[in-house]
Amino acid sequence: MDDRVDVGVLGATGAVGQRLIRLLQKHPRFRVAEVCGSAASVGKTLAERLGASADGLAPETAGLRLRAPDGPWTSSILLSALPSGPAKELEVQLAEAGHLVVSNASAHRMGDLVPLLIPEVNADHLELATRQPWSGALVTNPNCAAVGLVMGLAPLHATFGVESVITTSFQAISGAGLPGPPAGALVDNVIPFIGGEEQKLTCEPQKILGTLTPEGLEPAAFPVSASCTRVAVLDGHLMAVSVALTGHPSVEDVTAAFEEYRGSDACRDLPSAPERPLVVLPEDDRPQPRLDRDLGEGMTVSVGRIRPCEVLDIKFFVLSHNLIRGAAGAALLNAELCHAQGILGSE
Repeated sequence: MDDRVDVGVLGATGAVGQRLIRLLQKHPRFRVAEVCGSAASVGKTLAERLGASADGLAPETAGLRLRAPDGPWTSSILLSALPSGPAKELEVQLAEAGHLVVSNASAHRMGDLVPLLIPEVNADHLELATRQPWSGALVTNPNCAAVGLVMGLAPLHATFGVESVITTSFQAISGAGLPGPPAGALVDNVIPFIGGEEQKLTCEPQKILGTLTPEGLEPAAFPVSASCTRVAVLDGHLMAVSVALTGHPSVEDVTAAFEEYRGSDACRDLPSAPERPLVVLPEDDRPQPRLDRDLGEGMTVSVGRIRPCEVLDIKFFVLSHNLIRGAAGAALLNAELCHAQGILGSE
């Protein structure tokens, strides 16, 4: 008997939605039961809509018919991979209707009562969901580049205190969604602009690393200066980070903080949580997307080249898999945390 919890996937035919579908196929606690895509896809099966991309899907998954996103859903948990525009109204409507909506979209991340979660970092922020006015709940995961940045900052902020951050991202093609930028634009090239990305990196880390109080969430006070680029890498966002830290700790102390970091105990038994959320790679030329993005099945973030910074205190590189730790896996881990802590939809 299959006693897993039924979940629905909104935006199932996009890059993040497809990755969610594949992660759910082998999930021990959740079963994908409902899917939606664009209006033009309604009534088609996933296999018909995805074509060759459906290879490897189980027959019961491939045969799911795409439904309209705004109709009645039967699943109590809905994983949203919708674009931000449609997500803005629809996700609230679904939370009002009693569903737990776990969203990858940016539309509601900065809402005062909406948790912006990385479970290893700020699982306690999930308490915000209990203050929401809806019969269901809405929970979000961060921007795909912000995840790696915050995972790199979290042990430093907890151990020393972060005072300021300067970062430059080298972001993979898959972060642009489907169909992505034209190949010709990236051959022999780096694109030094990603619309809206820098603004997300300047505000999401402070919310995630903020302090929950009875009055609300008090963001961390440090500023972030971000420059974002698109590079010719398939998957994996690499970031160069320089950080000013309280007390001006040594490279050895910072490295020890990274190596000792294990994250919140709330994640210990969650199926998608890696054994190590953060690992230090000692080689001079690591981390590299092609070599290191799949650590921990894509859920482990890697840090390397930890060294003194001539302007701030410490600089390093951090790498995360943007489609897994930064998107589909992040949403799934958030749903697991909600399930474990009893925050579920009422449908």
